[in-house]
Amino acid sequence: MPLTNNNEVILKKKLPFRPLLLAAAMGVVPAAFAQEAPAPDVFQLRAGVGLEHDNNVLRQNSGEISDTMGVLTVGAKVEKQFGLQRVRADIEGATFHYQDHSELNYTTLNYAAAWDWSLTPHFHGVLSADRRQYREVSTDSITFVNSIGRRTERNEVLEGMYDVGARVRLLGGFTHYSSESTEPRSWDASPHVRSARVGIGYETPKGTLLTARVRRGEGEYTETSPGSATGDFDEREVEVALKWPVTAKTAVEARLAHLERDHGTAPQLDFSGMVGGASVSWEITGKTKLMAGYVRDLIASGQILGGHVESDRFYIAPVWQFAPHLALNFRYDRAARRWRDVPVGPDVGRRETVETAQIGVDWDPRPAFTLSASVRGERLDSSLPTSSYNATVFAIAAKARF
Repeated sequence: MPLTNNNEVILKKKLPFRPLLLAAAMGVVPAAFAQEAPAPDVFQLRAGVGLEHDNNVLRQNSGEISDTMGVLTVGAKVEKQFGLQRVRADIEGATFHYQDHSELNYTTLNYAAAWDWSLTPHFHGVLSADRRQYREVSTDSITFVNSIGRRTERNEVLEGMYDVGARVRLLGGFTHYSSESTEPRSWDASPHVRSARVGIGYETPKGTLLTARVRRGEGEYTETSPGSATGDFDEREVEVALKWPVTAKTAVEARLAHLERDHGTAPQLDFSGMVGGASVSWEITGKTKLMAGYVRDLIASGQILGGHVESDRFYIAPVWQFAPHLALNFRYDRAARRWRDVPVGPDVGRRETVETAQIGVDWDPRPAFTLSASVRGERLDSSLPTSSYNATVFAIAAKARF
């Protein structure tokens, strides 16, 4: 896959707060639940180089400008077992340089680290920290002009579990989430949220895990540009999550929750509703795999006038190993966004649909070396005048692992 796929997000955000917590709840935490046999220790270094040609690098409605971008990446992955403790970390730095538009150059540092801790075989949990930086394309609802910026998201989780019996676990923990953008009038006004949560989990003899949690959070908006939402807010969320290993080759994860955000003296910013999603991972044959999912989320509009954004996103990503060292991959991603309860201004009735389709091929001539090529199409259909655009990106990349 091209090196830059995970570093660009169309419009404002690709993975807002609730989906990030979903990843923590259904990825990291169940690993601590399961208490599986220790995995082998890992230490791996990697480096990569890539080249992209973009026919609409500024994501404009008309007068498209093309440019070529070079990418350099370095990273490391470590997993180590210390008795009952296990440490996991994956870190990658990347720099992106444009041939003509040097003002778009940027550097990112992304990491995911976790400590699967255990005080006793019955009292265990996880302490994790994730940081994700990427390029985003923002639409200003005042000027209707698209601009290129960078977003940084951080998510920290401390979760503890106590095994009451062979199948029942009591849960408790704390989370911290922040999202900041370099662009003024950020979509969700750059929130910081600190939460505490408690719950209960049950694992069936066949490995199906069902959890229920209640979360209470306090947050504030940190965006300072004129017209952005300001002040503190409270969050309440009740969720049920499922992790179901249907077969040895098929796994389903799902989450359903009710989210409520209360802004106290600024009721025009309040919103509530159902959020959640589901995903499936299916190894169809030894050479064919499929991942697909759906996510629904509610996000603050980020504007002092109020309102919120409903987001429904669907994706599908099959991979076909059609030769011993060659794999064909495809991904389609579609998100529909609707602005609700906006009293006045251009965002009243605003609707957007953003689609991304990519097809690529990976060649592994050696076990630790991969060459990739792909073509990606992006399209935004917006109700805001002159904000819609189309873009096509051609990419090649090479990555080595040591």
